[in-house]
Amino acid sequence: MIQNILVAIGDTPHEKNAFEYAGHLAALLDAHLSCIYFADERHRSQEDLAARIFDNTESVLAEFEFLSAHVDTITGNPVRNLCEKAHTADLVVVGIPESVKTSGLRLIHDGIDDILAHITKPIIVVHEQCSMLQKILTVHHGDAASDHVLELAAELAKRAEASLFGLALANTQIRAAEISGQMRGYLQYHQVRTEFRAQLGFTVTNILQTAEKEDCDLIALSASHHGRLYELLFQDTTEMVVKLADRAVLVTR
Repeated sequence: MIQNILVAIGDTPHEKNAFEYAGHLAALLDAHLSCIYFADERHRSQEDLAARIFDNTESVLAEFEFLSAHVDTITGNPVRNLCEKAHTADLVVVGIPESVKTSGLRLIHDGIDDILAHITKPIIVVHEQCSMLQKILTVHHGDAASDHVLELAAELAKRAEASLFGLALANTQIRAAEISGQMRGYLQYHQVRTEFRAQLGFTVTNILQTAEKEDCDLIALSASHHGRLYELLFQDTTEMVVKLADRAVLVTR
């Protein structure tokens, strides 16, 4: 159960948007919000910036009624500190700028690839223009990691009063239909509005086109624990979805 949400705050538009997204999510889930500014030790003149971010964050938090939250600053290696601090949370939220799509799919802020590779807790990567949570696309390809995605997506959907669209992906239509049936069976007791679809293949196109067509605000999918080659291929697909989606993406292990 999600009781504590950790959000990486800052002064850029995508960080501010991620903070507001996390704040609304925490309010919907009745969860505590841990707002952390991960200062880079290589930039020594960040005291004024950290103070400004702290004050601005406190000011916005005051607008949320009945929200339990705190603000803190951690100095060091931002990526390493974020992954370590994530152990204290149930869910992590970070922002991603739209410029990632026009810079060779490379993210220069906060090293999203490193974060996705090393973080052990569920993480929502929020695109700069994303603010809604009304419909969750949940990707399942028939393994235990996908089951974890489905469990978390079902909790989010129920507590945030969102609907859930289950996308079952496999190499054969028969297997995809089996996975879809398993998702349907799991969700029948969760009091969540659901739809399902079975498709062939696990591809970036499948996922993004379905999210666009079905008007889903959040894409939920897993990172992989399979063999090394498969994991590399899967992680590449996951990272591409994270960077190309015009919405929020939840990644779990």
